[in-house]
Amino acid sequence: MTEKGAHREDEDAILTALFRYQVIGPLTDDREAGSLRERVAELAAREHHHPKLGVLSVSERTLWTWLRLYREGGIHALRPRERKDKGRVRALSVEALDRAEVLRREEPGRWTRFVVDMLARESLLASSVHRATIDRHLRRRGASRRQLRVLGDKRTIKMRFERFGDLWVGDYHHGCRVLAPEGRVVVAKLGAFLDHKTRYPVADRWYVSEDLTTLRDTMLRALLRWGPPRVAYTDRAKIYRSEQLAYSLAALDCRLVHSRAYYSKGRGVIERWWQLAQAFERECEAREELVTIHELNRLWEAFKTLHYLEHPHDELGMTPAQAIVDVVPRPIDPAVARELFLVRAERQVHKSDGCVAVEGRRFLCDSSLRGMKVVVRYDPSELSSVLVFADGRRAQRAMPQPIGRVKDELLPAPPTGPKTDYLAMLRADFDRRLIEAAQPLAYSELGAIDPGFDEARFLEVVGAITEARVRGAEADEAHAFWSSFGPLSESLVRAALEHAVRLRGTGRHVRVYLAVIRTFVLVRMKSLSNGEEA
Repeated sequence: MTEKGAHREDEDAILTALFRYQVIGPLTDDREAGSLRERVAELAAREHHHPKLGVLSVSERTLWTWLRLYREGGIHALRPRERKDKGRVRALSVEALDRAEVLRREEPGRWTRFVVDMLARESLLASSVHRATIDRHLRRRGASRRQLRVLGDKRTIKMRFERFGDLWVGDYHHGCRVLAPEGRVVVAKLGAFLDHKTRYPVADRWYVSEDLTTLRDTMLRALLRWGPPRVAYTDRAKIYRSEQLAYSLAALDCRLVHSRAYYSKGRGVIERWWQLAQAFERECEAREELVTIHELNRLWEAFKTLHYLEHPHDELGMTPAQAIVDVVPRPIDPAVARELFLVRAERQVHKSDGCVAVEGRRFLCDSSLRGMKVVVRYDPSELSSVLVFADGRRAQRAMPQPIGRVKDELLPAPPTGPKTDYLAMLRADFDRRLIEAAQPLAYSELGAIDPGFDEARFLEVVGAITEARVRGAEADEAHAFWSSFGPLSESLVRAALEHAVRLRGTGRHVRVYLAVIRTFVLVRMKSLSNGEEA
């Protein structure tokens, strides 16, 4: 018996695995009606659309094989294996291809299987030639059934979702102008995913760009807090049609579904959400100065909580915050998330210095890769190294070269005159309610400064209690916070962090926990000031 080749790791292999998973998806759901054998027979009788090969038919035997592979190794096992004859010349006569194109164009709806049979009867094609080979060449000549526009319309049904996580609806919204970290003025983009059942925003954040990096951040915030949904539903924007996104979600048993072009049934949930964002924008535009993207998110958190999460929803008959009281989160392992949601990018290794450029930084590759086109996989928030793949296989983990200093962020110009700041009022009220929700504390008793509680001990306590990653850019933010507010009382820091974990959970960005500590410190300072005045 010939030994099987290793599973391929190139982009086409991922696309094939995703197609196979989508075909057998109904077979993996035990809640579907009918026996498994009946459902297999029903799927075999259908035609299935492959993104590159067009409409395909899948036999029952193949469906059973795919289902067995998926049960044994998940979606990774659905990837095709390397060909044993890879590299050998496999040719098809030009005469046979010309005749195949004629047969397809004279009857655009003709199946490729019929074209293959007709070529064989005319003695132009050997019986060993696979149908997929003809499909590939017809597609290159612009003669596939999809290119000739003969595929039938899909039927749609009205769906109903009963539980949290059955359907998450995602989209982006372009909002007001803000200051980017480097000081330039950009339009902020709000990326969000809403749970259809509870109308609760499982993840929402303002960004300076709409790309795969920010989409990855939004999705990870939802998965690390709530766990994966059954279905993620989005429009057909380019970032949502990434094969890597669909493949990563499928590995978590989550199906990525796109709405049909110009036909967005079921997306009214997210469209209603944007009305809240538009009201927030009008208040932002009423301010006399532009805010940074970080400040915009702080203001949005207070606005969203007070005007949406705690406001009764007409469809629910309760507030979204009340609708999720009984929901039990199922967060995924952060290590699994980092491996699945690596950003992929094609790069060419520079001939002179052997480096590839990623997010403005250069990473040194092996000298054997100079001049080659490679695929780089990386975490945009953790650029300590990148993975380099060449010819569909992992080649190395490349380390960065030294980089220059980053320019300081430009601060906005001070306002020219006083004006009522509604969003600041909301944030102040939000901070007050944050403290009132905590267990009553005697802040005067939390003021003893321990000389042994220095910055290093502060970072250690933050990481231990919150399980947050305190290194790289996050460590820089913690250092800036300590420089502004330290030294602090260890008892005060621990009380603030324990309250933050109860509110926000563990494993969030360190900025979330620093904001709560900041609120506790300011309240303590205020209480001491009132005591002195008394």
